[in-house]
Amino acid sequence: MLIAKKLSTLVLIAGSLLLAERSAFAQAQPPALYIDKGACPFECCTYRTWKTEKNTVAYSQPNKRSQRVGTFKAGTRVVGLTGEVRTRPSTFTVTKSHEGYKPGDVLWVYTPLGEGIYKVWFKGKMREQELEFLSGPFEQSFPRCEDTAECWGKLDKPLEVEWWVKVRSREGWIGWTNETENFSNMDACG
Repeated sequence: MLIAKKLSTLVLIAGSLLLAERSAFAQAQPPALYIDKGACPFECCTYRTWKTEKNTVAYSQPNKRSQRVGTFKAGTRVVGLTGEVRTRPSTFTVTKSHEGYKPGDVLWVYTPLGEGIYKVWFKGKMREQELEFLSGPFEQSFPRCEDTAECWGKLDKPLEVEWWVKVRSREGWIGWTNETENFSNMDACG
């Protein structure tokens, strides 16, 4: 009985260690797809009353394969409740020393936050980083990074970003859409 109890305790400890090791390994890898819940991906982006500029299909979930729940009609007021930004990253390779980074360091670039600020993954942690002169999906920078002396790295390819928003219609029903360009009054600065 005592041997069986010790054996089961050892199995439990070994299993816990294996799970901890797998969790640590998973955190050591940058996510292939990062879903940033609640994010609003440009400067002054805000969830509030918006105007629907074009008829816009709404889904029950942030996925076009989910059930259609209605259409936000052009010309109507709706309320942007929240959203999520889904990003397949691009890598930004450091070419000259900058703020503690050294040439050869690689930042995995994710959610655009506006004004050249992005969420990046570096050495196992997600953080915000200014990547000045980097053009993203919601803003274009001029001059381009490669045309300036201040440029300290190179983005390997454009980000693949999809922004889904959860919206309440004026009738009170709620749906998700990724047709965010069909709404106005999303920018609190303009």
